[in-house]
Amino acid sequence: MFKKNDWIFGLISILIGVFVLANIRDLLKVSNSMDPAGPAALPSIIAWAMVAIGLVHIATSMIMIRREKGKGKTETLPRRERKSLTPVVLITLASAVFIACLSSVGYPIAMPLLIAAIMLSVGVRDVKKIAITSIVTTLILFVSFSFGLNVDLPLGILKRFF
Repeated sequence: MFKKNDWIFGLISILIGVFVLANIRDLLKVSNSMDPAGPAALPSIIAWAMVAIGLVHIATSMIMIRREKGKGKTETLPRRERKSLTPVVLITLASAVFIACLSSVGYPIAMPLLIAAIMLSVGVRDVKKIAITSIVTTLILFVSFSFGLNVDLPLGILKRFF
């Protein structure tokens, strides 16, 4: 169930949980919420659960590493496991660029680029498949959220057309 390198997942989980906990302070100030527990209750529960899951993964990973050290095995990541981390890093970087460019470029341009980057990161190389998937998915999401649910999506440079 657990692996020796789960400490990476645990650390990421803890960091995300702490980030969410640090940023829900504004939700605590909302007084006109219909939720009896308050608007920050669910994000807070999920964030604390992420921190707990992260701690469990780090602890079990450290126990497994300590056991393997006693057996004389090496600590370095095998080539296959290092290679499996590459898509995670690429998707994280693509998501960070997407978030940074979203307000200036706009959702209709940034989203297909994010989808294409994710598809390339996981090994899809067919350009036609990438283009069709990213454009159709963006179109469906944009129409659903913008017109169906009346969510104001950032339009960036396309603002004058909508």
